[in-house]
Amino acid sequence: MKSSVYISCILVFLFCGINVLGQSFSNGNLGSFAYGTLPELPAENEGGPSLGQAGMFAGVHEDVLILAGGANFPGTAPWKGGTKYYSQKVHVLEKSNGTYRWVKGINLQLATPVAYGTSISTPEGLLCIGGQNQDSVFKEVFLLKWNSESRQVELQFLPDLPLALCNAAGGLIGNRVFLAGGEGKEVSNAFLSLDLEEEKLIWEQLTSWPGEARSHAMAAVQSNGEYECFYFFGGRNKKGNGISDLYSNAFCYDPIRAEWKKISPLQDGNGQVLSFSAGTAAAQGAGHIVFYGGVKGETFNQLEHYAAILKSATDSLTISQIIEQRDSVLENHSGFDQSVLLYHTVTDSWQNMGELPFKTPVTTTAVKWGTDVILPSGEIAPGIRTPEIHKVAFEKEAAFGWINYTVLGIYLAALVLMGILISGKQHSTDDFFKAGGRVPWWAAGISIFGTQLSAITFMAIPAKTFSTDWTLFFLLMTIIMVAPVIIYIFLPFFRRLNITTAYEYLELRYNRMVRLVGSLIYIGLQLGRLGIVLLLPSLALSVVTGIDVSLCILIMGLLSVLYTVLGGIEAVIWTDVIQVVVLLGGAMVCLAFIFVEINESPGDLWAMIQDNNKTKIFDMDFDFTGTSFWVVLIGGIASNIVQYGSDQTVIQRYLTTKDEKTAANGIATGALMALPSALIFFSIGTALYLFYKLHPAELSPAVQNADSIFPFYIVTQLPQGISGLLIAAVFAAAMSSLDSSMNSVATVVTTDFYKQLFPKDNQGKNTLGFARWVTVIVGVFGTGFALIMASLGLPSLWDQFNMIIGLFAGGLGGIFLIGMLSKKVNGKGALLGLLLSAVVQVTVKYSSDLSIHLYALTGLISAMLCSYLCSYLFDDQKDLTGLTIHTLGKEKLSHKEELEKV
Repeated sequence: MKSSVYISCILVFLFCGINVLGQSFSNGNLGSFAYGTLPELPAENEGGPSLGQAGMFAGVHEDVLILAGGANFPGTAPWKGGTKYYSQKVHVLEKSNGTYRWVKGINLQLATPVAYGTSISTPEGLLCIGGQNQDSVFKEVFLLKWNSESRQVELQFLPDLPLALCNAAGGLIGNRVFLAGGEGKEVSNAFLSLDLEEEKLIWEQLTSWPGEARSHAMAAVQSNGEYECFYFFGGRNKKGNGISDLYSNAFCYDPIRAEWKKISPLQDGNGQVLSFSAGTAAAQGAGHIVFYGGVKGETFNQLEHYAAILKSATDSLTISQIIEQRDSVLENHSGFDQSVLLYHTVTDSWQNMGELPFKTPVTTTAVKWGTDVILPSGEIAPGIRTPEIHKVAFEKEAAFGWINYTVLGIYLAALVLMGILISGKQHSTDDFFKAGGRVPWWAAGISIFGTQLSAITFMAIPAKTFSTDWTLFFLLMTIIMVAPVIIYIFLPFFRRLNITTAYEYLELRYNRMVRLVGSLIYIGLQLGRLGIVLLLPSLALSVVTGIDVSLCILIMGLLSVLYTVLGGIEAVIWTDVIQVVVLLGGAMVCLAFIFVEINESPGDLWAMIQDNNKTKIFDMDFDFTGTSFWVVLIGGIASNIVQYGSDQTVIQRYLTTKDEKTAANGIATGALMALPSALIFFSIGTALYLFYKLHPAELSPAVQNADSIFPFYIVTQLPQGISGLLIAAVFAAAMSSLDSSMNSVATVVTTDFYKQLFPKDNQGKNTLGFARWVTVIVGVFGTGFALIMASLGLPSLWDQFNMIIGLFAGGLGGIFLIGMLSKKVNGKGALLGLLLSAVVQVTVKYSSDLSIHLYALTGLISAMLCSYLCSYLFDDQKDLTGLTIHTLGKEKLSHKEELEKV
């Protein structure tokens, strides 16, 4: 309760304090749907007319479109006695260099004529489930697989359904197939699942949705902001009197919690509830589901009503009148509803994106083919099919503007200029790596804060809060708890030993091999981190300007390399100071504008936040698989001990001030800045949720990545110039981490490797030149890694970042901490402990459901425990004076003196 009041006070204060800013305005293009056509469906009989099919199996495998089966009326209309024809044909459409063509000579035909089954595209092939023809409803399940070498379609049978079904809805989450509803002997409420990766494939009966049985429903798989869920909409249920109940309600199945949740019903975007069935739906962007028309209820029920009367009527005059009325409705049928509706899974809201420019096909499947959605054939009016195959794409025109480009360009140029100005002070490696001790404590503290507060914080925390709640808030607060541990345990060792890299301590405490292994682990971690901190802002810039992601990565990587090479750690720290000002200042400006645009009373906003469960900050469950308070608290403490106690990127800042006291002040400053920054970024996430909940039409499928929601708002809603400044803040966040990683890796490579190989050139120009070349190489490598990640794609980058840091860095932090605390641990024990810790980490990741936020803890504890126990296996004692907390106050030679003594 206290946490809810706390968040309420923050949000109400922000809202009340910023109305003086006035109204902002939108300057971005939200995008629109673009429609095209592909070659028409081939005729059933060569040389004959192409009539099209309804209810075909349709999907993509190996980048070809596979269509099979279907039904049509090749003769007269059904109300005039025409007979429905079911097809066995299989068609394949391929694309090459932007052109499409039907593959001729497909030998395979379906085992039996069939239509109205369920189609799901899978990596193994087009999954075809159930269906019907004039004789029966089927329970058969099979895969249609494209063999690119033989250029033929292959068929593979899978286990039958437990009951025969047609007109069911399905989807694929990971390797699990889900199937809902349908009709056989009766309309079904079955909800089934099949795991395609199980050794023995078995259909599993799951708990049904909390609503009526139905067929002809629409389904799609889309992210709920955290992971993919199964969404289920509308449908109908034909009753015993021949009249169907039509449904507008909708449901979401959460595969992690194995439970259903009722969501907002089908709506037209103005709040009017609609009943839809037999339509098509497909996921689009990071959180939208697009509905391409469907069958509304009024005319459909009217025709059912005529059929019911004709079935029971005996009077010839009545029969004649009803037939005349029915035929008039059928022959003058204008087609099905053409509305393009969008549902957003996070905000649970609807919007209308206009109408289809062609007659809506129903009883077909919307197929995702690359970035396009394909609507193949289908029924466009009762008894009438179309051979047309439509292609739909969402296009967003970049609208960044010359003012924004100017602001961004000036900012980037200023960073390079700073590197040039500071380059005159770089005369030795001591200047390049430690700034000659010239950095004031407050600048070092801001730099520590800026290094940890990367683009991942700027973009992914608002995105995470937009999608969920405040349960990760205390993850950022744990640095305040850890700061005293860093100041009183770790800092004295790094300052009093007069070292340049943290891993020099490992050689003094253990041996040279431990130092080299620690250095290599750190270098590997930073090279991976470089790619992530480069990719995030590049994704943002690509969204807002239309520039290719790869080009964005190259531009930012090269600029960062340039000023870091010129100015060393001193340029890094002072640019960090500027970047933090831009970062936090820009974030506060944006938060103000969001609340101004919401334009609702604080009371209404708070009620909305509570109703949608956005106020949760403490999850006191003893569940260590999610984000409970205990996970966040313990995991955050362990993660910060690892980063602030063994990460050269941070530790190097401790060494740039004049003495230990000023370094401690810097650590405290960086830690205390975590509180206001966390309040700002978590509030932005909640504010974004409120804005898009109230203005769903302002959120478009142009947001292709969940982490891009914040920069998307910046460019589409803020005035020119301000949006440019905020995008510069995204760059600021990335570069404050990027430059630090490059300089610190160069420090480690030069100090821990080069100087060991060439000890005579300890402070010479060759060493400084080598350090600069390493900086260039590291920057190029990180840029290349970012390009690879951009081509492969990643889920939430916040989770990826924490997984990498926690999974691999925890063990390194463990051998630092146990070495400082215990006199018993030796070098051989530490190496073996580090190896065993890596085994523990891999086991935890792949054999348990433990939260990723606890990986740092398991790595830290396992390394400490294993190192301590393994040390009893070896007799490897050495002088530990000044190297543990037990002898910290005693006289100890500096590292340089120690090496000279040896």
